Amino acid sequence: MKKVYPVFTRFTTPVPLFFGLLVLLWACQNDRPAKNSATENGNAAMTKDIHSYAAPEQARVTHLDWQATVDFTTKRIKGTATLTFDRAKNADTLILDVNGLDLMRIWSNDNPADSLAYELGPQDPVLGQALRIALLKNTKQVSIEYATAPGARALQWLDPVQTKGGQDPFLFTQSQAILARSWIPLQDSPGVRFTYKAKVTVPNNLMALMSASNPQQLNSNGVYEFEMQQPIPSYLMALTVGNV
Repeated sequence: MKKVYPVFTRFTTPVPLFFGLLVLLWACQNDRPAKNSATENGNAAMTKDIHSYAAPEQARVTHLDWQATVDFTTKRIKGTATLTFDRAKNADTLILDVNGLDLMRIWSNDNPADSLAYELGPQDPVLGQALRIALLKNTKQVSIEYATAPGARALQWLDPVQTKGGQDPFLFTQSQAILARSWIPLQDSPGVRFTYKAKVTVPNNLMALMSASNPQQLNSNGVYEFEMQQPIPSYLMALTVGNV
């Protein structure tokens, strides 16, 4: 007698294999990155930092040269910040974050005799102000002469009686999270990273240290130089001055 096989048994093995191939193909299709106008050219779009006024997509700071004098009598830092930056083709403004800084003069390093026009935005109790600097056609470096406020939020001034030795004052900074703008005009956002060099003058009986290469002994003239070769965000800017 001739055997008759049930129809469904003919497909018992191939059906699971067939559906398995479909699942694999579906997974491969969905594993492709979605097209995105912000990434098609290999440049990921930077999300806007709501805690910074800066517009790095137009002009992005890449290096800081900082010269400063620390005055314990007035509890202020007087300095000049020279900022090197990359700018988009049609960018005409460099926007920085400041908070309580006393601005004295701003100029372009390709034309130092003439001051650059600038404006300060409205004061916000948390964010400070936007500093908008009008750029000349070929400007890629600007210098800002300024002084900090006596109550700058990032600067912690200790009187001698507050220190262990009880003889000398002490200064340290706290730039996190967005307080760097209260002692240096910068693009105060973690998305902007820059290298820096600094020359800091302090009372000759004290030593200055920064978040960079540091001196190993007291300098009798009170002048210290620093260099940070790795790009860092502004919140890592740090300064300490004291009997250390």
